[in-house]
Amino acid sequence: LGYTSDFVQDETIYQVLKDDKQYSCLVKAIDLSESVVALLDDPSKSLTFFALPDSKFPCHHKHRHGDHGREAVPFFADSPDDVSHGLGDLIQRAEELEKEPESRDKEKRKQALAGIIRKIVEYHILPESYEAAELVQNSTYATSLTLDDGSMDSQPLRLSIRSISLPPHLRIKINVFVDVTKRDIKAKNGVIHQISHPLLPPPSIFQETFFVPEVFSFFTSAIQRVGLAGAIDHLRCSKHGNNVGFLGATATTVFTPTSGAFKRLPRKLRRYLFSPFGRKALKKLLEYHIIPNFVLHTDYFHNATSDVTESGGCFEDALAMESALPILARLDDDDDDDVEHFALSTNTGPLSELVYEYNATLPTLLQDHHLRVHVARYKSKWPIPGSARYFTRFKVNGRRVGLYDIPARNGALHVLSTILDPRQGRDHYVDSGDDEAAWDDWEEWLPQWAVEN
Repeated sequence: LGYTSDFVQDETIYQVLKDDKQYSCLVKAIDLSESVVALLDDPSKSLTFFALPDSKFPCHHKHRHGDHGREAVPFFADSPDDVSHGLGDLIQRAEELEKEPESRDKEKRKQALAGIIRKIVEYHILPESYEAAELVQNSTYATSLTLDDGSMDSQPLRLSIRSISLPPHLRIKINVFVDVTKRDIKAKNGVIHQISHPLLPPPSIFQETFFVPEVFSFFTSAIQRVGLAGAIDHLRCSKHGNNVGFLGATATTVFTPTSGAFKRLPRKLRRYLFSPFGRKALKKLLEYHIIPNFVLHTDYFHNATSDVTESGGCFEDALAMESALPILARLDDDDDDDVEHFALSTNTGPLSELVYEYNATLPTLLQDHHLRVHVARYKSKWPIPGSARYFTRFKVNGRRVGLYDIPARNGALHVLSTILDPRQGRDHYVDSGDDEAAWDDWEEWLPQWAVEN
């Protein structure tokens, strides 16, 4: 499950890739940006680079007639293979532009394509060097990509890491579905890990959920119905003349209920929420699942209102924290089995050792209501030779979070298989602990609660 080498090359990451024919397409992408070449070829740096081989990078994939010059980025695709083909298309277009006669339009299109590809490549770079055994110690990492549109409150975009230990091997997944196929290819200025598919900079939280209707159709319909899409989206818009602006949320965290979570509500309640009479209640319920101006991963947070940022393990109290010492398309949400299976599968392992643990109280978009989260990070070691595995237990208001630490362009997304009860956001409320029974008496309190300030 991956090649490991203790041999340290006397070449930089860029030189290692350039000298290896299996990375020729990737090198073409890197060569489009002088700044990326300079970074990867700097012997004084200590970097991690995720490299895509030619076998997974069809840079000579034929694009459709009439697509030439199109500047769309394949952020959305039906499968990981579509992502690879789309990225290959971008490089092919850049190569074909070089053959065209010189013109102002050619230079403009060339710069646009090079800029898009540069951002994608930068998302494959971590500004510190991590071998595989070190990489799995955290759940998320900052990349070298920072966007100039205010995304993530101008903090670097992040990627997520999952470790799956199969003795005596270690399996690593990035952003849910990308596998590390070869690891610890060492260079003079860092380490290279070969991957199965490109890592694309993620879209906004709203776009991520909208792209997976099988899982989030209820959520995205509800968000748009009550006018809250702007609270979790980040949109490019034209302003005066040729000026470009951006609308929406730059830094936010959403605990996102699946469609299965909505289906678990009593049928009469579900019909009420999506009727004209229940619009206010639906809006307030959704607001309770949104944490504005905070990006919270299990091992990282950034407070956009105070410029407080912490990452890596257990961190200081900045969100009423009490320290005890941070992809979606493959889900099928008919009954949330995948979400529940993921949550359970991250909580097993022999000889588990607590690495860190903390509680946090988070202010929600719903005024005077907050969420309580509990995070515990564990290290488990199999009683035979092999790599240690790290996993996290993550709960919000006592409910298990399924998929967590999903990076977005404007924050973090965590997946829930239940709708959170907003009464838990008040200090005086006593939780029954029964998700199903919590909504049995909704007619007695929800309509009145919806019209209260």
